[in-house]
Amino acid sequence: MSDWRLQAAQAGSITLDAMFRRAFSLYADRTAVSWAEGWRSYAELGDRAWRLANALHGLGYRRGDTIAVLSETRPEYVECYAAMAALGITVATLNVRLHPNELAACVRKSKPVGLLVSDTLAPIAQKLRADAPEIRHWIAFGQVADFGDYEHLLGASHPAEPPRVTQGSDIHNILFTSGTTGQPKGALISQQAAATRGLRLAQWFGLSEQDGFIGWLPLFHCGGDESLYATFWTGGIYATFQRADVAQMFELIERDRLSWTLLLPGVITNFLDHPARGAHDLSSLRFFIGYANMMPQVVARLTEACRVDFYDAFGQSESSYLLAHRCSGPGETPTLRKQPSPLMEVRIVDDDMNDMPVGVPGECAVRGPTVMSGYLDDDAANAEVFKGGWLHTGDLLRWEDDGTLTFVDRKKYLIKTGGENVYPAEVEAVISQHPAIQEACVFGVPDAHWGETIKAVLVLQAGQTATREEIVAWCRNRLAGYKRPRYLQFVRSEELPRSTTGKLQRHELARFPLDDEQRVD
Repeated sequence: MSDWRLQAAQAGSITLDAMFRRAFSLYADRTAVSWAEGWRSYAELGDRAWRLANALHGLGYRRGDTIAVLSETRPEYVECYAAMAALGITVATLNVRLHPNELAACVRKSKPVGLLVSDTLAPIAQKLRADAPEIRHWIAFGQVADFGDYEHLLGASHPAEPPRVTQGSDIHNILFTSGTTGQPKGALISQQAAATRGLRLAQWFGLSEQDGFIGWLPLFHCGGDESLYATFWTGGIYATFQRADVAQMFELIERDRLSWTLLLPGVITNFLDHPARGAHDLSSLRFFIGYANMMPQVVARLTEACRVDFYDAFGQSESSYLLAHRCSGPGETPTLRKQPSPLMEVRIVDDDMNDMPVGVPGECAVRGPTVMSGYLDDDAANAEVFKGGWLHTGDLLRWEDDGTLTFVDRKKYLIKTGGENVYPAEVEAVISQHPAIQEACVFGVPDAHWGETIKAVLVLQAGQTATREEIVAWCRNRLAGYKRPRYLQFVRSEELPRSTTGKLQRHELARFPLDDEQRVD
């Protein structure tokens, strides 16, 4: 490529670094981040981010290096994102809920040369030292023996704005997938993709300086980091929570006039049913985002109680959490049809990349500026996921005649029983309409006669009761015989294994005991 064409390509790219610099200058006097004990303005956050950037540069870190972060959502994490975006350093985001062995695998794969960790998670980081000989500096947010002190590092540095060295194609962070079918894969998100993800959210949801995000979601997940970028594009407040503490959420919503967040299973019911909710002024809330198909009745109750809209979203780490969505108003039962979001092309295809007609399920394939740059060090997975020049999401959807999309299920969750295909999400949607059911999860279990049959794990609404016979009768009137569960198990919500973002982990549920008491016919 000639010099001028290369320079033109560089001039046509957008970087996350540019977004942070703009925010620190344009919104200098506004509150950027908050937490239970205080606030920090955009100017103050920028000062600390540049101190960190200059300190890391002084330690020898350069563009193209990788530094791992193991932390809950807190202001220091935001500073790390800004500083490393300025330096062109890739952030390997480590999931705090992974087992140390899984974390070690992520470290071995990403090969970071530095690691920053919260003081509460330093004992876990300590266990990783044997698997990370390349790491030169171990730095803790707080004073921890055998770790460098983050605040001392910043205090000894200077706040001069670092020079611009990054390009849009530089990898900003590595988001590790949930790993439900093996070791987590590292999705490589470029600076341009990250910046564009945030801008799409900001524009689509009409965010302004008056909006504040309830940041309980982890910043190692697309739901957390994309919402951070959207907030910083528009000069709002990003309120950080180290855990999904609903009572603390109420306090900061009232104090900081926060207006939006994602409410996912496991958190949504706690938010709705918490006895302290009525004691706080939550009138600043405008909308929530989540997965309405999992618990439509709960969503309707939530929007009615809080007088807010709810955006039923579809997306993933590899492409953005906002590929398609649909809004339902206060008290409305959500429709499961979703509208494709701007700047993304969507196809519904079969295994040979043939487009499926309206009403016929196929795999959702997408392309656009928010798509990941590939999986870290995994040529086989990349060849499969980018087949035909489109990102294959692994999700089965179908077109509707009005141009909307309906989610059918994850491709890998398909149940084959007696030669018939059953999509768990379809069965879950039917069971979840029962007035006593709060949440349902359906999956396949071995069966000597049919090869595989269907089990449903159910959570009852608070104060409600239901028998297996009632659920069987409900399904019999609404589902084909081969789609009806043959095993039913009632559990408490807290017994359900969930990911960091509240998604049910079916591979863990499949390990629950299977006995004759659960059998229904």
